[in-house]
Amino acid sequence: MRRSNKWTTTLGAPLWTLLLVVVGYATPVQAQNYEILDQRLDTSRNGYTVLRVWGSHYEMGFGLGSALAEDIDSGVSEVRAYTGSDYASLRDLAASSLWLPLEVEEEINGIVAGVQTELPGASIDVLDIKVANAASDWLYLGGCRSHACWGSRVQSPTLSLATRRLDLSTYLEQLLHHVLCAWDPDDGSARWVNLSWPAIVNVITAVNAHGTLVSLHDFNSDVTQAPGLITRSGAARYVLTAMASQSVADHLTWAEQELADLDLLTGTFINYYAPEGLGGVFTCVSGGPCGAARTPQSDYFDGEVLITTNTQTAGHTVPAGGEFMHDYYVEPGTKSLSDHFDLMGTDGLHLLSVDYRGEEDMTLRFHGRGRSDFIEIEWAYLFGDTQPDGGVPLPDGGTGPDAATPSDGGDPGVDAGLPGPGDENAGCGCATADGTPPIPLWFAVVMVMVFGFVRRRRR
Repeated sequence: MRRSNKWTTTLGAPLWTLLLVVVGYATPVQAQNYEILDQRLDTSRNGYTVLRVWGSHYEMGFGLGSALAEDIDSGVSEVRAYTGSDYASLRDLAASSLWLPLEVEEEINGIVAGVQTELPGASIDVLDIKVANAASDWLYLGGCRSHACWGSRVQSPTLSLATRRLDLSTYLEQLLHHVLCAWDPDDGSARWVNLSWPAIVNVITAVNAHGTLVSLHDFNSDVTQAPGLITRSGAARYVLTAMASQSVADHLTWAEQELADLDLLTGTFINYYAPEGLGGVFTCVSGGPCGAARTPQSDYFDGEVLITTNTQTAGHTVPAGGEFMHDYYVEPGTKSLSDHFDLMGTDGLHLLSVDYRGEEDMTLRFHGRGRSDFIEIEWAYLFGDTQPDGGVPLPDGGTGPDAATPSDGGDPGVDAGLPGPGDENAGCGCATADGTPPIPLWFAVVMVMVFGFVRRRRR
């Protein structure tokens, strides 16, 4: 009988194979450039997903595509069915449009690759994703409302409060999957957080690291179908993330110059709510550029309040439809994140409030239609590694997050909330911040020693 020198375990596998499995399991998964921080979805996948993506623009897109592959694939199918015979024209319009910043093209390419990696049979391409990102130009956005305050209207450490409510009808089922995505690029461009839906890299409602909340409102929103124009959500994305590293005090002037050189597909207001009164509201015409921004006026709440509806104002009086926001500021006392948010109700498609305390020092609170809870989350958690804390009931009896508190004695925490009826994967922690599975190497080695102790087998 010949003696073998092969080392095996009692489980029948070569030891070196098990070691490779163990080491491979504990090695960072470099290809997974995403982390799901919170997920509360019902059986129809309606609800909330909070995630972070990082790396190059292609890698971030790939991460988003991988994380939400099924939702993106089904969403594209839904748009095709909804638009019917017009879908081919929408693809042509998306192909001939201007996409800025240029890195957006890389993100979209990454999304397609991420979806196709997870779902090899998915029939989607770049133009499908572009059509989804041009939805603000072929879906009516509705009667939106936004407001912001600063100065004597807030109390330290808060420097500014800003809130935006999107009042879009639920034309598509995918609009009930509310995605809060933190984008962490490695090229030095601004970090930003987008409140939207699966596959979206353009901006309907988003905030950047400087605390600037950018959003769209309908105003004279006719569409000009001509090549070389930029979608209004694309213009909003451009001015949110493409600025140089100059002071936020210079960003409005920069955005004004850039928007004056771009022709938009659709007329709109672009809210550029930079913190502490440094922002304004752009009026953009269909087929043409945006004009000078409307800025806070000293004769309207001492220049410490900015209100936007879907009607024009010079800023000296409240725009029509904003009377309830005006009355809120007439009431004495400083404002808080809670009452700023609560003022807007929860009937809109989504709602985002930002409590700004300094650059990359913010609390975000958001709600989406179809939910009886909201999520409150710290900027540091979105881009860091702190752990969730508990939740508290909403006034209507639902469940929602509390004000984020330190979870480990230092870094700010986030509320993971409590899953509602039918929720699945609530608080999903699919990977650690660097992409490694949550198991230490030593533990895996011990398990091999315990369950597969090594012996020398003779043959």
